[in-house]
Amino acid sequence: MMRILVTGGAGYIGAHVVVDLLSAGHEVIVVDDLSTGFEEAVRRAQELAGRSCTFIRADIGDLPTMQTALRGVDAVLHFAAFKMVGESMEAPERYFHNNLGGMATLLRAMQDAGVHRIVYSSSAAVYGTQPGQGAIPESAHLGPDSPYGTTKVQGEQLLAWMVQRRAWSAVSLRYFNPVGAHPSGHIGQPPDDAASLLPRALQAITDPRARLAIYGSDYPTPDGTCLRDYIHVCDLSRAHLVALGALDRSEHSIFNVGTGHAHSVREVIAACERVTGLPLPCDDAPRRAGDVPVSVADPTRFREVMGFEAKRSLDEMVASAWRWSCEHPRGYR
Repeated sequence: MMRILVTGGAGYIGAHVVVDLLSAGHEVIVVDDLSTGFEEAVRRAQELAGRSCTFIRADIGDLPTMQTALRGVDAVLHFAAFKMVGESMEAPERYFHNNLGGMATLLRAMQDAGVHRIVYSSSAAVYGTQPGQGAIPESAHLGPDSPYGTTKVQGEQLLAWMVQRRAWSAVSLRYFNPVGAHPSGHIGQPPDDAASLLPRALQAITDPRARLAIYGSDYPTPDGTCLRDYIHVCDLSRAHLVALGALDRSEHSIFNVGTGHAHSVREVIAACERVTGLPLPCDDAPRRAGDVPVSVADPTRFREVMGFEAKRSLDEMVASAWRWSCEHPRGYR
């Protein structure tokens, strides 16, 4: 068992990973400044696992605090970052400062503490707009269409240099679109995560004043809406525990984490109506800056190298998110 520091462990994905780490017997330290995360999510993660962790409210850019938090740590799982593509288009400097400046401080603190193993939360946003509509392998050209995607590319480059010059072990997981909630219904995606399709869709079903905006209905796709690869957050969480197994060698491993299946916005809407049995009012709206038409993973490498494969269907993703939405209409508030 390992002592693992989880940055951003009070966030949507981080809290699910904390449950799995604790359940697997690892000792966990969570560092989160709660700018977007919730301490209640960490408390519930401990309840679900039946074990406690250490919580430190701090910014990863606080070097002395990070140096202290890293004492005795075996590995880091790094989630702490801003993640809204549209927001990054409006305020790129905030994303560079937080996602890159904060990460650079974290890496310095790790080197000072003698911690040389890290799993990094990267993103499919590193690929940007790709030619055609096929699944994207890790070898594809990197051409991010947003400052957010750029910070993820550069974060991977920071790790590549640490591996080359400091003999670190690093894994970058390029997530596609995580959705859903823990099967217990106790932790899930905040309903005010306005950049994410599923929370907005379920809100439009439950709130008579709300309607779902479909951002772009004229894309070069079969039904005119964006195509995405959706993965259940619990499958994504499990991917991080699998990735820990790749930290035994001094190299930088990069893996896509997705299902390899494309679903359009209209297909997600149909799944929401199918699962809930309720109509979903929606309207066409202009495209959002930074959105790409198609983003679908080729998950072959992660399956062949590490044996990982996502298991849950789109309807299972929607059903778990619907349960969370019904039981927690205001999220953790």
